[in-house]
Amino acid sequence: MHSKAYLEAKKEFVNCIVMSPICLGVSLFLAFTEWYPIMKRERLKEVQGEQEAMAA
Repeated sequence: MHSKAYLEAKKEFVNCIVMSPICLGVSLFLAFTEWYPIMKRERLKEVQGEQEAMAA
């Protein structure tokens, strides 16, 4: 039989492994729903500014 400390450590280890895909999923969700649209919008502003400067 394993010690109580071992069983608690094993439980926490498994929790960390189980939670890691969830954390990755949350990070990817935020990246593509919040940060990517901002990056895309700001890049579009830059490109439009460059085009206006070239046209002037």
